[in-house]
Amino acid sequence: MLMVLLAGCAVQSGAPEAADVPADREPAPTAFASQAVPTLAPAATPGAAVLGWLASTRWASGLAVDYSGLVIDQPRPERAELRLTGLRDDAVSAYEFRLELDATEAGWVVVAIERRAICRRGLGESGLCL
Repeated sequence: MLMVLLAGCAVQSGAPEAADVPADREPAPTAFASQAVPTLAPAATPGAAVLGWLASTRWASGLAVDYSGLVIDQPRPERAELRLTGLRDDAVSAYEFRLELDATEAGWVVVAIERRAICRRGLGESGLCL
């Protein structure tokens, strides 16, 4: 399943390039916001829990079609950081996720998720991408 998920990671997405950003606008991130945590079966390892969460989301279906990159960094078992890049969106160039995990008797589970957008043309006064 992992190979299927990651198969599209190197696909050219045709996403807008940095040169498409107006000179008076700089890329900027939104604030991290909490996301709903799906109920998933515990996993044997922290990495398997992260991949299980990704597979359960709508983001997994876009890997072969809409995104050109997926980076997963897990600096410690209880925390994972994911970055989806190359989005085919004129306002958002990437999404970043922070996942907190916990070891239970049954295995590893995702207990908290935060997401932020990396805005291609900067933030508006509302805190949303322009």
